[in-house]
Amino acid sequence: MTDLLTLTSGDTLLTLAPEAGGGIAAFHWRGRPVLRDALPGAVEKRDPLSLSAFPLVPYSNRIDRGRFDWGGRRVQLPLNFPPSPHSIHGLGWHKPWAPSGVTQSTARLTYVHVADEWPWDFVATQDFVVQPNGIDWVIAVTNHGATPMPAGLGLHPYFPNPPGTRLITRTEGWWETDAFVMPTAFVADPSTELTDRLHPADHDTDNVFAGFGGDATIEWPDGVSLDIVAGPAARWMVVFAPVGDTITAIEAVTHPTDALNTPGHPGIATLAPGETFALGTSYRLRG
Repeated sequence: MTDLLTLTSGDTLLTLAPEAGGGIAAFHWRGRPVLRDALPGAVEKRDPLSLSAFPLVPYSNRIDRGRFDWGGRRVQLPLNFPPSPHSIHGLGWHKPWAPSGVTQSTARLTYVHVADEWPWDFVATQDFVVQPNGIDWVIAVTNHGATPMPAGLGLHPYFPNPPGTRLITRTEGWWETDAFVMPTAFVADPSTELTDRLHPADHDTDNVFAGFGGDATIEWPDGVSLDIVAGPAARWMVVFAPVGDTITAIEAVTHPTDALNTPGHPGIATLAPGETFALGTSYRLRG
């Protein structure tokens, strides 16, 4: 049985699954799920895609065919999401994390990576602070290798998405994608609301939005709202909403899809040995 950690403060309950990719198994406020509860068997099977949320480190979204060039070397990562021909979601989501500093309302999870196909040692941490009206979630990565390392971060939470759910946020445009969700063309489309993307009629929403200002609000039809405030590094947002489903992923991320193969490496941090890159996000409920 995989051990769970339950943190509480006031009306908020957060359950962590350290061994299941350092993910979240439940996030409730006033007894109501804020995130989808982990599906039956997800924790035992260590299946992050069936959890409430999981971390994205040391990159988010997809890398084309799992390969990129950095510092004069070719990096080839495992293709970890068959039948997709690409690598996805980083490394930490499939690894056990070690808990420390656990109190009633706080915990740290740590993943230590030893260089392999990803040829840099690094240490990733997640710090959780449960508040009476939400949580603070900080993910960070420190380069423990001998040479500069590329790094990107993100959070991948699954939210309830019943009919009538709204998503209020500012974006400047989005990427069209191919059958394997790789970007094909950028569409300039300034918007202050993405509600229509939560309820697609004929094809899944699975897109990266640029110009994310770091603030978003989910309004549910029962009158509860969630305010999301991400740190300044999160200049992109991913929205995933399958046709006919009642779950959506709304992800604050620090770079667009395949940034490691995009000229200029948008959003990718270059970490010198010993340097740390972090992304903090707060989730606050009202209603």
